[in-house]
Amino acid sequence: MSAALTLTVSTTAAQDSSQHAAPPALRRHARYWLDDGSLVVRAQDDIYKVHRTLLHRHSKVLASLSPSADAEDEKGGRADGLVVVHIPDELEVRSEDFEALLEHLYHDSPVDESAPFSKVASVLRASSKEQLDFPAIHTLARYRMEQLFPTGPQPSFTSPHAEEALSLAVTHDIPSIRKALYYSIATHSHDADADEVADGSQSTSSTHRPTPKLSPELSARCDALLEQLVSHFTPILFTVATAGHMACTDVFAEKWMPLVIQPALDDNGLCRPLETLERIIAIDWAAEGLCGECVRDKREEWRGEQREVWARMDGWLS
Repeated sequence: MSAALTLTVSTTAAQDSSQHAAPPALRRHARYWLDDGSLVVRAQDDIYKVHRTLLHRHSKVLASLSPSADAEDEKGGRADGLVVVHIPDELEVRSEDFEALLEHLYHDSPVDESAPFSKVASVLRASSKEQLDFPAIHTLARYRMEQLFPTGPQPSFTSPHAEEALSLAVTHDIPSIRKALYYSIATHSHDADADEVADGSQSTSSTHRPTPKLSPELSARCDALLEQLVSHFTPILFTVATAGHMACTDVFAEKWMPLVIQPALDDNGLCRPLETLERIIAIDWAAEGLCGECVRDKREEWRGEQREVWARMDGWLS
Protein backbone atom coordinates (compact mmCIF):
# COMPACT_ATOMS: atom_id res chain seq x y z
CA MET A 1 0.00 0.00 0.00
CA SER A 2 2.82 2.34 0.81
CA ALA A 3 4.36 1.83 -2.63
CA ALA A 4 1.04 2.51 -4.32
CA LEU A 5 0.57 5.70 -2.29
CA THR A 6 4.02 6.89 -3.23
CA LEU A 7 3.28 6.31 -6.91
CA THR A 8 0.03 8.25 -6.69
CA VAL A 9 1.67 11.22 -5.02
CA SER A 10 4.52 11.26 -7.54
CA THR A 11 2.12 11.20 -10.49
CA THR A 12 0.03 14.02 -9.02
CA ALA A 13 3.13 16.09 -8.40
CA ALA A 14 4.30 15.58 -11.97
CA GLN A 15 0.91 16.64 -13.31
CA ASP A 16 0.86 19.70 -11.09
CA SER A 17 4.36 20.61 -12.24
CA SER A 18 3.41 20.36 -15.93
CA GLN A 19 0.34 22.53 -15.36
CA HIS A 20 2.46 25.24 -13.78
CA ALA A 21 5.43 25.10 -16.16
CA ALA A 22 7.36 28.34 -16.31
CA PRO A 23 6.66 30.48 -19.39
CA PRO A 24 9.49 30.61 -21.93
CA ALA A 25 12.15 33.24 -21.33
CA LEU A 26 11.74 36.15 -23.73
CA ARG A 27 14.83 37.37 -25.59
CA ARG A 28 15.36 41.03 -26.28
CA HIS A 29 16.39 41.46 -29.88
CA ALA A 30 19.99 42.61 -30.23
CA ARG A 31 19.32 45.24 -32.92
CA TYR A 32 15.67 46.14 -32.59
CA TRP A 33 15.60 47.10 -28.94
CA LEU A 34 15.49 50.83 -29.53
CA ASP A 35 16.01 53.28 -26.66
CA ASP A 36 13.24 55.54 -27.91
CA GLY A 37 10.90 52.70 -28.87
CA SER A 38 7.28 53.06 -27.80
CA LEU A 39 5.97 49.56 -28.50
CA VAL A 40 7.20 46.12 -27.46
CA VAL A 41 6.17 43.35 -29.84
CA ARG A 42 6.61 39.65 -29.21
CA ALA A 43 7.14 37.26 -32.14
CA GLN A 44 7.56 33.71 -30.89
CA ASP A 45 10.03 34.04 -27.98
CA ASP A 46 11.75 37.23 -29.16
CA ILE A 47 10.67 40.74 -28.17
CA TYR A 48 11.32 43.94 -30.10
CA LYS A 49 11.13 47.50 -28.83
CA VAL A 50 10.16 49.58 -31.83
CA HIS A 51 8.15 52.64 -32.82
CA ARG A 52 4.41 52.29 -32.49
CA THR A 53 3.49 54.90 -35.11
CA LEU A 54 5.72 53.33 -37.77
CA LEU A 55 4.25 49.85 -37.43
CA HIS A 56 0.65 50.96 -36.91
CA ARG A 57 0.80 53.19 -39.99
CA HIS A 58 1.70 50.23 -42.21
CA SER A 59 -0.24 47.38 -40.57
CA LYS A 60 -3.85 47.35 -39.41
CA VAL A 61 -3.21 43.95 -37.88
CA LEU A 62 -0.52 45.26 -35.53
CA ALA A 63 -2.60 48.35 -34.80
CA SER A 64 -5.50 46.15 -33.72
CA LEU A 65 -3.56 43.92 -31.33
CA SER A 66 -4.24 44.30 -27.63
CA PRO A 67 -1.72 43.66 -24.84
CA SER A 68 -1.41 40.04 -23.80
CA ALA A 69 -3.92 38.95 -21.16
CA ASP A 70 -1.12 37.61 -18.98
CA ALA A 71 1.00 40.75 -19.24
CA GLU A 72 0.78 41.66 -15.56
CA ASP A 73 4.36 42.34 -14.56
CA GLU A 74 7.94 42.38 -15.78
CA LYS A 75 8.24 38.60 -15.70
CA GLY A 76 4.83 37.92 -17.22
CA GLY A 77 4.81 40.40 -20.05
CA ARG A 78 6.30 43.85 -19.44
CA ALA A 79 9.63 45.23 -20.57
CA ASP A 80 11.08 48.68 -19.92
CA GLY A 81 7.73 49.67 -18.47
CA LEU A 82 5.87 48.81 -21.68
CA VAL A 83 3.30 46.04 -21.95
CA VAL A 84 4.31 43.38 -24.45
CA VAL A 85 1.99 42.98 -27.43
CA HIS A 86 2.10 39.33 -28.50
CA ILE A 87 1.57 38.48 -32.17
CA PRO A 88 -0.93 35.60 -31.97
CA ASP A 89 0.60 32.19 -32.55
CA GLU A 90 -2.17 31.32 -35.01
CA LEU A 91 -0.78 33.91 -37.45
CA GLU A 92 2.37 31.75 -37.64
CA VAL A 93 4.73 34.73 -37.84
CA ARG A 94 8.29 33.51 -37.48
CA SER A 95 10.66 35.64 -35.45
CA GLU A 96 13.22 35.69 -38.28
CA ASP A 97 10.52 36.85 -40.71
CA PHE A 98 9.47 39.68 -38.41
CA GLU A 99 13.11 40.68 -38.09
CA ALA A 100 13.45 40.80 -41.89
CA LEU A 101 10.32 42.95 -42.08
CA LEU A 102 11.77 45.39 -39.54
CA GLU A 103 15.05 45.50 -41.47
CA HIS A 104 13.10 46.68 -44.48
CA LEU A 105 10.98 49.17 -42.52
CA TYR A 106 14.03 50.73 -40.87
CA HIS A 107 16.03 50.69 -44.14
CA ASP A 108 18.77 48.55 -42.61
CA SER A 109 18.38 45.86 -45.27
CA PRO A 110 15.64 46.77 -47.72
CA VAL A 111 14.00 44.37 -50.13
CA ASP A 112 15.70 45.77 -53.23
CA GLU A 113 17.18 44.18 -56.34
CA SER A 114 20.14 42.85 -54.35
CA ALA A 115 18.04 41.15 -51.66
CA PRO A 116 18.65 37.37 -51.47
CA PHE A 117 15.86 34.83 -51.70
CA SER A 118 15.75 34.24 -47.93
CA LYS A 119 15.14 37.94 -47.28
CA VAL A 120 12.43 38.24 -49.93
CA ALA A 121 10.72 35.06 -48.72
CA SER A 122 10.66 36.24 -45.10
CA VAL A 123 9.19 39.63 -45.96
CA LEU A 124 6.69 38.06 -48.37
CA ARG A 125 5.36 35.81 -45.62
CA ALA A 126 5.30 38.35 -42.79
CA SER A 127 3.74 41.12 -44.89
CA SER A 128 0.96 38.95 -46.32
CA LYS A 129 -2.68 39.48 -45.40
CA GLU A 130 -2.63 36.05 -43.74
CA GLN A 131 -0.04 37.32 -41.27
CA LEU A 132 0.66 41.01 -40.50
CA ASP A 133 -0.84 42.57 -43.65
CA PHE A 134 1.58 45.23 -44.88
CA PRO A 135 -0.02 45.70 -48.34
CA ALA A 136 2.57 47.97 -49.98
CA ILE A 137 5.51 45.96 -48.71
CA HIS A 138 3.84 42.71 -49.75
CA THR A 139 3.39 44.03 -53.28
CA LEU A 140 7.08 44.91 -53.40
CA ALA A 141 8.10 41.47 -52.07
CA ARG A 142 5.95 39.77 -54.73
CA TYR A 143 7.65 41.84 -57.42
CA ARG A 144 11.12 40.95 -56.09
CA MET A 145 10.16 37.27 -55.96
CA GLU A 146 9.15 37.41 -59.62
CA GLN A 147 12.55 38.87 -60.46
CA LEU A 148 14.36 35.93 -58.87
CA PHE A 149 12.82 33.22 -61.08
CA PRO A 150 12.02 32.74 -64.77
CA THR A 151 8.58 33.64 -66.05
CA GLY A 152 9.04 31.70 -69.30
CA PRO A 153 10.78 28.58 -70.60
CA GLN A 154 14.42 28.54 -69.57
CA PRO A 155 16.23 25.25 -70.21
CA SER A 156 18.58 24.07 -67.45
CA PHE A 157 17.11 26.42 -64.85
CA THR A 158 17.59 25.06 -61.34
CA SER A 159 17.59 26.68 -57.92
CA PRO A 160 18.28 25.41 -54.40
CA HIS A 161 15.23 27.44 -53.37
CA ALA A 162 12.85 26.07 -56.01
CA GLU A 163 10.73 24.01 -53.61
CA GLU A 164 10.24 26.76 -51.06
CA ALA A 165 9.66 29.27 -53.86
CA LEU A 166 6.95 27.09 -55.39
CA SER A 167 5.19 26.77 -52.05
CA LEU A 168 5.29 30.54 -51.66
CA ALA A 169 4.15 31.14 -55.24
CA VAL A 170 1.13 28.90 -54.66
CA THR A 171 0.29 30.25 -51.20
CA HIS A 172 0.62 33.89 -52.21
CA ASP A 173 -0.75 33.49 -55.74
CA ILE A 174 2.25 34.42 -57.91
CA PRO A 175 1.31 32.61 -61.15
CA SER A 176 4.04 34.11 -63.33
CA ILE A 177 6.82 31.97 -61.79
CA ARG A 178 4.89 28.82 -60.89
CA LYS A 179 5.29 27.01 -64.21
CA ALA A 180 9.09 27.33 -64.31
CA LEU A 181 9.32 26.15 -60.70
CA TYR A 182 7.04 23.17 -61.32
CA TYR A 183 9.12 22.20 -64.35
CA SER A 184 12.44 22.59 -62.52
CA ILE A 185 11.34 20.53 -59.52
CA ALA A 186 9.63 17.84 -61.59
CA THR A 187 12.57 17.34 -63.92
CA HIS A 188 15.50 17.77 -61.53
CA SER A 189 14.22 16.31 -58.24
CA HIS A 190 13.22 12.89 -59.53
CA ASP A 191 16.43 11.50 -61.01
CA ALA A 192 15.95 8.03 -59.55
CA ASP A 193 12.51 7.82 -61.11
CA ALA A 194 13.88 9.15 -64.37
CA ASP A 195 16.46 6.36 -64.59
CA GLU A 196 13.70 3.79 -64.30
CA VAL A 197 11.56 5.45 -66.95
CA ALA A 198 14.46 5.73 -69.37
CA ASP A 199 15.19 2.01 -69.31
CA GLY A 200 11.50 1.12 -69.37
CA SER A 201 11.52 -0.73 -66.06
CA GLN A 202 8.97 1.30 -64.14
CA SER A 203 6.48 4.16 -64.40
CA THR A 204 7.15 7.37 -62.50
CA SER A 205 3.74 7.19 -60.85
CA SER A 206 4.59 3.90 -59.11
CA THR A 207 7.62 5.25 -57.27
CA HIS A 208 6.21 8.44 -55.79
CA ARG A 209 8.70 10.05 -53.44
CA PRO A 210 7.64 13.22 -51.59
CA THR A 211 9.91 16.11 -52.43
CA PRO A 212 11.48 17.81 -49.38
CA LYS A 213 9.83 21.10 -48.33
CA LEU A 214 6.81 20.48 -50.55
CA SER A 215 3.34 19.61 -49.35
CA PRO A 216 2.10 16.17 -50.42
CA GLU A 217 -0.26 17.87 -52.87
CA LEU A 218 2.48 19.86 -54.60
CA SER A 219 4.82 16.88 -54.63
CA ALA A 220 2.11 14.78 -56.29
CA ARG A 221 1.57 17.47 -58.91
CA CYS A 222 5.28 17.48 -59.71
CA ASP A 223 5.21 13.70 -60.10
CA ALA A 224 2.18 13.92 -62.38
CA LEU A 225 3.84 16.64 -64.44
CA LEU A 226 6.95 14.53 -64.91
CA GLU A 227 4.85 11.64 -66.14
CA GLN A 228 3.12 13.90 -68.67
CA LEU A 229 6.44 15.30 -69.89
CA VAL A 230 7.87 11.83 -70.41
CA SER A 231 4.73 10.61 -72.17
CA HIS A 232 4.72 13.59 -74.51
CA PHE A 233 8.43 13.63 -75.29
CA THR A 234 9.10 9.90 -75.72
CA PRO A 235 7.80 9.62 -79.31
CA ILE A 236 9.54 12.86 -80.26
CA LEU A 237 12.90 11.67 -78.99
CA PHE A 238 12.73 8.16 -80.38
CA THR A 239 11.40 9.12 -83.82
CA VAL A 240 14.30 9.86 -86.16
CA ALA A 241 13.99 13.33 -87.61
CA THR A 242 13.36 13.86 -91.29
CA ALA A 243 14.35 16.80 -93.49
CA GLY A 244 13.24 18.46 -96.68
CA HIS A 245 16.01 16.82 -98.70
CA MET A 246 16.61 13.08 -98.92
CA ALA A 247 20.35 13.45 -98.36
CA CYS A 248 19.73 15.37 -95.12
CA THR A 249 17.20 12.77 -93.99
CA ASP A 250 19.88 10.13 -94.52
CA VAL A 251 22.19 12.10 -92.22
CA PHE A 252 19.54 12.04 -89.48
CA ALA A 253 19.07 8.30 -89.97
CA GLU A 254 22.76 7.75 -89.36
CA LYS A 255 23.38 10.30 -86.59
CA TRP A 256 20.16 10.36 -84.56
CA MET A 257 21.06 7.48 -82.27
CA PRO A 258 24.63 8.49 -81.33
CA LEU A 259 24.02 12.25 -81.22
CA VAL A 260 20.49 12.47 -79.84
CA ILE A 261 19.03 9.31 -78.32
CA GLN A 262 22.10 7.91 -76.54
CA PRO A 263 23.07 11.18 -74.79
CA ALA A 264 19.45 11.57 -73.65
CA LEU A 265 19.47 8.08 -72.18
CA ASP A 266 22.78 8.73 -70.48
CA ASP A 267 21.66 11.85 -68.57
CA ASN A 268 17.88 11.48 -68.13
CA GLY A 269 17.22 13.71 -71.10
CA LEU A 270 13.95 11.89 -71.72
CA CYS A 271 12.61 13.56 -68.57
CA ARG A 272 13.92 17.01 -69.52
CA PRO A 273 12.47 17.89 -72.91
CA LEU A 274 13.42 21.57 -72.90
CA GLU A 275 17.06 20.78 -72.14
CA THR A 276 17.25 17.87 -74.58
CA LEU A 277 15.71 19.92 -77.38
CA GLU A 278 18.17 22.71 -76.62
CA ARG A 279 21.04 20.23 -76.94
CA ILE A 280 19.67 18.98 -80.26
CA ILE A 281 19.45 22.55 -81.51
CA ALA A 282 23.06 23.19 -80.47
CA ILE A 283 24.50 20.26 -82.45
CA ASP A 284 26.58 21.40 -85.43
CA TRP A 285 24.34 19.71 -87.94
CA ALA A 286 26.06 21.43 -90.86
CA ALA A 287 29.30 19.76 -89.86
CA GLU A 288 27.44 16.44 -89.80
CA GLY A 289 26.31 16.95 -93.39
CA LEU A 290 22.99 18.84 -93.33
CA CYS A 291 22.48 21.66 -95.78
CA GLY A 292 21.99 25.19 -94.45
CA GLU A 293 18.31 25.30 -95.34
CA CYS A 294 17.52 22.08 -93.46
CA VAL A 295 19.53 23.20 -90.43
CA ARG A 296 17.50 26.41 -90.23
CA ASP A 297 14.18 24.61 -90.75
CA LYS A 298 14.86 21.90 -88.18
CA ARG A 299 16.10 24.31 -85.53
CA GLU A 300 12.92 26.33 -85.87
CA GLU A 301 10.90 23.11 -85.65
CA TRP A 302 12.69 22.08 -82.45
CA ARG A 303 12.16 25.52 -80.91
CA GLY A 304 8.51 25.06 -81.78
CA GLU A 305 8.60 21.78 -79.86
CA GLN A 306 9.94 23.65 -76.84
CA ARG A 307 7.11 26.16 -77.07
CA GLU A 308 4.62 23.31 -77.43
CA VAL A 309 5.86 21.65 -74.23
CA TRP A 310 5.61 24.94 -72.37
CA ALA A 311 2.09 25.61 -73.63
CA ARG A 312 0.87 22.09 -72.82
CA MET A 313 2.04 22.42 -69.25
CA ASP A 314 -0.90 24.73 -68.55
CA GLY A 315 -3.27 21.85 -69.15
CA TRP A 316 -1.10 19.30 -67.37
CA LEU A 317 -0.98 21.48 -64.26
CA SER A 318 -4.65 22.44 -64.24
